[in-house]
Amino acid sequence: MPKSQAQLDTMFANLYKNNGKHLIVRIFADYLTLEDLLAVLEKNKDKIERFRRNKSLVLLTGEFNYEQIPEFVPVAPTEEEALDVIEFEEIERQLMSD
Repeated sequence: MPKSQAQLDTMFANLYKNNGKHLIVRIFADYLTLEDLLAVLEKNKDKIERFRRNKSLVLLTGEFNYEQIPEFVPVAPTEEEALDVIEFEEIERQLMSD
């Protein structure tokens, strides 16, 4: 769980070191403002999109208005829903590769 804009930025900058695992990133408004989150997402948009070609990355937060988060990164309010997003994306990738 990143507790600052710098920690989140570092995490996204190093996505390639994730060893091929899906990521669920828990975001708390206590640590990051919406403006900070949006700035980091926009700065790392290309890296996030490249990562998401093969693996899923889901933001887990119930504290921000989902309509304000860019569409290139999915958002879920609960861990169960984040896992559902990952499952759906895996199915979609499998269908696309067949």
